[in-house]
Amino acid sequence: MMQAANILISILRSAWTAIMGLMVAVAIISMLIQFLRLSGSAAIGAALYVNRAVASITGLIVLALYTFLAIPVVVHAISSHLATDACGPAADLGAAAAYVIAAISAVRMAKSAFITLLSALAGSADGISFAMMDGLEALLGVVLVSIAVPVSAAFLGAC
Repeated sequence: MMQAANILISILRSAWTAIMGLMVAVAIISMLIQFLRLSGSAAIGAALYVNRAVASITGLIVLALYTFLAIPVVVHAISSHLATDACGPAADLGAAAAYVIAAISAVRMAKSAFITLLSALAGSADGISFAMMDGLEALLGVVLVSIAVPVSAAFLGAC
């Protein structure tokens, strides 16, 4: 069971890395577009468009920092919290399932951050709100798993 969980976790880790690489490329292109809008708007003296471009650049930077700094820390904190003192096959199965759920949640949070980035690039507020709800749903799922797994492991696999 643990080998299957490790294979699934390595696949999800590769998916997360691919999403992060794609997000870096899109973030760089998005910031380049916003810098071009900024310089073009400043050249013709359009203050409103300059303010809009500066706000977009700031939002892209905050989103990139959230993606690269917050998501790995949250998943690592939850994964390290999943270690229990219980033993037996039920505890091993619960720990493997919890690690897989944490990996799936990391990929879902990265996907929601990428969709938010694309929505911010397109100027769509609906895409941003749906993507942020998806990311928060994944985070809530990981938090609930971090509570349920130790309780069930102690109940089913206590030595």
